[in-house]
Amino acid sequence: MQIGKQIQKQRERLNMTQDQLANKLYVSRQTVSNWENDRHYPDIENLLLLSVLFDTSLDQLVKGDVPNMKKKVFTKESNRDAKLMIACWIIGIVTIGPSLWLPSPWFYIIVITPFVLGFIPAIHLEYLKHKVDVRTYKEIIAYEDNKDIEKIRRHRNWVRDQLHQWGLAIGIGVIILVITVIVAIPFMFLYKYLH
Repeated sequence: MQIGKQIQKQRERLNMTQDQLANKLYVSRQTVSNWENDRHYPDIENLLLLSVLFDTSLDQLVKGDVPNMKKKVFTKESNRDAKLMIACWIIGIVTIGPSLWLPSPWFYIIVITPFVLGFIPAIHLEYLKHKVDVRTYKEIIAYEDNKDIEKIRRHRNWVRDQLHQWGLAIGIGVIILVITVIVAIPFMFLYKYLH
C-alpha cells in the first residue's frame, strides 16, 4: 500500500509532526503512526480531510491503492473459504440420515464433524475481513466509483454489526435445523420400521 508513504511525504512537506497532524484531524498520534506504517488505513472521512489539508486530490493520495483494495476485498482465498464452509455444512446435513444406522458415539462424531469443520473457514473469513479492514476498503472503492457510501457507512456501527452477525448465525442455525429434521424424518421412520 502507498497511502502510508503518501501521508508521511505530505506531512513532512508541510513540516508537520505526527502530533500536529493528529490534532488537525482529531485523531491520536498513534493513529497517524499506524497509517504511515501501513498498519491501518484511514477511513473515507479522514482521507477526504487529508486530501484537503494536503491540498491534493483523493486520487493522488490513494494512487495505486484502489486496485489493491479491490483485490483484497474479493480474493480467491475468501471465495474458497465460503465454498468450503457451505460444502462442509451440506455434507453435515446429508450425513444425518445414513448416520442414524450407526451406534451412538459414531452417529454424533460423523454428524458433528462436518459442521465443526465448516466453522474453521468461517473463522478464517472473519480473520481476513479484520486483517485487511474490508469495511474501510469498501467505502473507498464506493467513493472512487461514485457510489453512495452512506449505505456502506451505516454498516460501520459495531452494535448493528454484532446484532446482524448473531441474527445471521441464528438464522442459518434454524435453517440447518429445519433441513436436518426434514432429511432425518424418513430415516427415523425407516429405522423404527426395521427394528
